[in-house]
Amino acid sequence: MLKHLLLCLLITTLGAQADDLDQHAPPAAIALILEQLENNSQPYFAVIDYARHSSQPRLMILRRSDHTLIASYRVAHGKGSDANHDGYAERFSDEPSSLASSLGIFRTGSVYQSTAPGHGLSMRLQGLSESNRNAEQRDIVLHGNRYMEKDFIERHGVAGRSHGCLVLADRDRDAAVQALEGGALIFALDSRQKQQRYLAPSSNSPRVTKKP
Repeated sequence: MLKHLLLCLLITTLGAQADDLDQHAPPAAIALILEQLENNSQPYFAVIDYARHSSQPRLMILRRSDHTLIASYRVAHGKGSDANHDGYAERFSDEPSSLASSLGIFRTGSVYQSTAPGHGLSMRLQGLSESNRNAEQRDIVLHGNRYMEKDFIERHGVAGRSHGCLVLADRDRDAAVQALEGGALIFALDSRQKQQRYLAPSSNSPRVTKKP
């Protein structure tokens, strides 16, 4: 009897862990995400779902080994994705002058102290998909800003908007950088879309192989 109960508990625990990615990514995206994770050795990865309102946590950090959700944070979208500033991203673009968020796979790069007002600790991002391959040219990075703090969002009802960067509250930014720096993958998606083909890597993107 005890052995049966322990087995049931183990199955339940493993099922709960496996469900974390399922709960935060649409079915059409999961196979593409898992395929890319096979070629990445970082301990954590992130999923952003721009279908959610900007006042809600929508950047989810998960452990690569078992897809357990570690943390979730609010993250801004670009001005060009939300022209009427209602908190919903409705348009995505990789054009340099678009000020919009772009969908696709990002890989984290170097960490630095930005000289831009309010940005502070920042992390460079490389776009690996056709839909975000201009990320470096557009200076799309992960950084902090006052307009992502809880009191700002509660006062205005929506988060502020970026120029396409992934912007978090300062404390959240620090935690995200610590978890994701050094080559982790970030999958930016829109679960409202039936197809998630933008999560496929560009043919020109270098593959990241596992460390032996």
